[in-house]
Amino acid sequence: PKDPIAIERLNLMNMAKLSIKGLIESALNLGRSLDSDYAPLQQFFVVMEHCLKHGLKVKKTFLGQNKSFWGALELVEKLCPEAGEITVSVKDLPGLKTPIGRGRAWLRLALMQKKLSDYMKALINRKDLLSEFYEPNALMMEEEGAVIAGLLVGLNVIDVNLCMKGEDLDTQVGVIDFSLYLKDGGHSSKSTEGDGQITAILDQKNYVEELNRHLSATVNNLQAKVDALEKSNTKLTEEVSESWRNPQPCSSAYGLPYKDLQTEYLRES
Repeated sequence: PKDPIAIERLNLMNMAKLSIKGLIESALNLGRSLDSDYAPLQQFFVVMEHCLKHGLKVKKTFLGQNKSFWGALELVEKLCPEAGEITVSVKDLPGLKTPIGRGRAWLRLALMQKKLSDYMKALINRKDLLSEFYEPNALMMEEEGAVIAGLLVGLNVIDVNLCMKGEDLDTQVGVIDFSLYLKDGGHSSKSTEGDGQITAILDQKNYVEELNRHLSATVNNLQAKVDALEKSNTKLTEEVSESWRNPQPCSSAYGLPYKDLQTEYLRES
């Protein structure tokens, strides 16, 4: 029989695939930035939460037992310094009282920053640190976690604008709504068309990023040439200034000063 924990990981990975794909498709069709009320976005966060909760170790505190992924997310700022501002923002948000609420806020801010994929990859690459929070067979410790982190890069093509002040992230109940992903047979052609659109957009994004890298390299090369010319110009200026301060007598093509050359000529005549 198959390992039930492995089946759980596979199910969560497939749900993440469907959620990310559905969110990108619907966002592109919508044609505007997404807000907190957008159902596919809400479901994406629910699915991500289930993925991050899978295989969490139970932490004992003076208040009792605690099982939250917030501790693992706090590690990210040690691996990616730019994530520090997210952690500070989460801690400064009024009304957040629980680790689960802070974890939910962190996910939302990371998505708005378009860095969620980068942060998840950095975290998954440090299983030595994650082992403090997750069991060895947890999704974040296995291959499925790496697959999900790779899929998240597709979300960089959408814009998300979330206002979390006043939103009750502490007591939300995250339930996956499977009705969003169970479509009739007529959906298959639309899905294929959507896949093509997503692929085209990601290709364009990769092309633009490569073009930016090429332009950046060109600018660096030009800057190096400008620096070299400036140094050469400075050296020439110094040499000219030195020649004005210490003028040398003019010499002929024969290597003699003109006065000596004239004397030599008269003597030969």
